[in-house]
Amino acid sequence: MISPRKTMRFRVAQDRILEALNRVAPTVPTKSTLPILSNMLFNLEGNMLRIVATDLEVSVVTELEVDGERDGSVTAPAKKIQDIVRELEGLVLTCDVDENNHLHLETEIGQYQLLGSSAQEFPALPEFEGATTISFGAEKFLSIITRTVFAVSRDELRPALTGVFFQIRSHELRAVATDGHRLVRIIDQKFESESEHELIIPVKALDIIRRNLPEAGDVEFAIGENQIQVKLPDTILYSRLIEGRYPHYESVIPSENNNRMFVSTDQLVRSLKRAQIFANPINRQVVLNLETDKVEITAEDIELGGKGREQIAAKYEGEPQTIGYNASYLLDLLKHITTEDVRFDLGGSKQAGIVKPTIENEGEDFLMLIMPVRLS
Repeated sequence: MISPRKTMRFRVAQDRILEALNRVAPTVPTKSTLPILSNMLFNLEGNMLRIVATDLEVSVVTELEVDGERDGSVTAPAKKIQDIVRELEGLVLTCDVDENNHLHLETEIGQYQLLGSSAQEFPALPEFEGATTISFGAEKFLSIITRTVFAVSRDELRPALTGVFFQIRSHELRAVATDGHRLVRIIDQKFESESEHELIIPVKALDIIRRNLPEAGDVEFAIGENQIQVKLPDTILYSRLIEGRYPHYESVIPSENNNRMFVSTDQLVRSLKRAQIFANPINRQVVLNLETDKVEITAEDIELGGKGREQIAAKYEGEPQTIGYNASYLLDLLKHITTEDVRFDLGGSKQAGIVKPTIENEGEDFLMLIMPVRLS
């Protein structure tokens, strides 16, 4: 029997190709009406192997040097190839593809075969022309992503809120995220740009950028009419921008919250975690009773009869009042407070509360907002 003709062949260490697969794997959709999107594209030219994944909204391309023997291309099931490569720890892989699009992996301990598809079936990468280039400091951009993506909406009926809104100005960068219950606004007053833009970047793209950011240096963004290109170490990301107008977020940030509270961040977090055990599982409501030198935190599930109450020391300036919050939402905000104490600027029981660190990073204005819940 005549063996199928080989159309691609290379050798590579397991750890190196696994790193490359891990860079592009988050792009592969978990569900899709197009089966080809469950595959990765492998293209070999000389000693350079290019791996591509896409969900048609976000595309990621990564490259690594291999010992190439025969140029070619194929697509292969992303999950299966990532799973088998992960389990071949410490080995050298010989990979070849035959004319029937079977991908063969061989090591000193075994042989494995995956059924792939023709590279011609894989979607082409987006064309990218006429873009404006802007650089962001990698460390700063990582900090911005980390502190905003948690507040992005998951409601697909409000697409503009499903990404982070960036306002790029000549002497300022603003990043905003909100789901209607919480809002985060970060202003980097040290940022400088020769051009100004407003864009909404999807969470998926930001998550992939976060995973691949270098520890130091700058990251180059190219901004097109409705997409961005981001150059990362050994990797390029393409992403569509979310269309639509972002809400006028400044209008929901209170300007006259004159009641102010300072409290230990750690003590408040611990108290909220204990209180939420007894909260109603639907609205997760905890109630804060604010007095001059303390805050009392209570939670109650009337249906199941559970109740919790405790006090922690606080410094409160204002009229005594009672406010209800969703414990999970409030804890999400407090995860991003790195100062020993946290500051609350509060209005009444029906007004949004502002949460801030007691000490700001130099040249930055970092503000989080949380809506109260109706007291029950």
